[in-house]
Amino acid sequence: MIRGVALLGIVIENVRFFAMPISRAVKGPWTLDGGVADSTVAYLDLVFGHYKFLGLFTLLFGFGLATQQARLAASGAASRPFQLRRIGWLAAAGLLHGLGLFFGDVLFVFAGIALLSLPLLGRSTRVRLGLGLGLVVFSAILAARGPLQSWLDQPATVAPAMTSVAETGPPNIEAESNDPLRDEAAMTPVTEGFESRFRNWRSSISYGVSFYGWYLLGLVLIGTALRDLGFFSEEHAGRRNQIAFPCLAAGLFLELAGFLPPHLRGGDGFAPVAWAFLHPIAAAMVTIGYAGLITTLVEKGRFPIAGTFAILGRMSLSGYLLESILLAVVFRSWGLGWYDTLGNAAAVGVGIAVFGLVMAAGLLWNRWFLLGPFEWCWRWFTYLQRPPIRRPDARADGRFVDLTSRRSTDD
Repeated sequence: MIRGVALLGIVIENVRFFAMPISRAVKGPWTLDGGVADSTVAYLDLVFGHYKFLGLFTLLFGFGLATQQARLAASGAASRPFQLRRIGWLAAAGLLHGLGLFFGDVLFVFAGIALLSLPLLGRSTRVRLGLGLGLVVFSAILAARGPLQSWLDQPATVAPAMTSVAETGPPNIEAESNDPLRDEAAMTPVTEGFESRFRNWRSSISYGVSFYGWYLLGLVLIGTALRDLGFFSEEHAGRRNQIAFPCLAAGLFLELAGFLPPHLRGGDGFAPVAWAFLHPIAAAMVTIGYAGLITTLVEKGRFPIAGTFAILGRMSLSGYLLESILLAVVFRSWGLGWYDTLGNAAAVGVGIAVFGLVMAAGLLWNRWFLLGPFEWCWRWFTYLQRPPIRRPDARADGRFVDLTSRRSTDD
């Protein structure tokens, strides 16, 4: 269910990087070339979405790693070959996605994070939780390096207004002069388009190593610890609410304040350094808050179309890749060619429409199939045996036909 919700946030986050040059996509709400709608959407996106929905995926990725490790240990099976096959398939899918469709792919990064996490899965819950929290703080230190260097470089007698993530958006992946996507809409040769995607993908991976990868690794370890603590079980709902709701309230307060116009939240002196440092920490708090809030609402039956989101969440990898395919069709030169023609608000509208199509496709697919297509391939490669994918066809005599093998069974 949470993965299904995260898919909606992910497409809203990613659509800007399909729709416009990077130098324009990363601009903050108060430096955008556009109207009030564009600035408002950008502000709300930074406060409620930036690093939060990706964080939800990451938190649950850690939860899944810990769950699989526990099952493997209980069965006595060799865990390393299984885990390495799973990670290898994820890395391969990420490479194809990143170089073929969207340079900002996170699957390859997730594969690297999973590899780093494996030796830590056997450590105690307290160690993993402490290390995860420490890595989130470490990522905050990395985020504050740029503003801190700018502050230290300022002459003592000069105190001009300084910029921060709240004014210019998230740290740029590449400088505008090196933005190969700015002309991608005009590119027709396949090789030129591939070269531009490769340069951007390489820069995205470098950005992950230098900053947000540590944030994601921290959330993975926190996710493994939350699994041990029963965070998502109804039995521990009270403990969950005691953790999630204060995190959500404090994190959103910091984000709402941190992304206000500079003259309202402080844009001179040391203030940009402080806000840059607080952003990853606040985003992690909001992520944990979202996870707890959604779980509680679902338990109480107060989340609209929860079942629909859950169906999509069970095939979240296929949904994520389908989102990229549809966005590429809309914005690439070989598709509709809408690249660099829409404002921020309109681009987000396209992203929401794409999510609607993905949800409809997921519901239709679920009527006949047990797994999403990419989940099916992933499981086949990981377990080294083909899993069933077609839903069984019920028969009047109480038996069913396994449509994968076309054999009858009484089970």
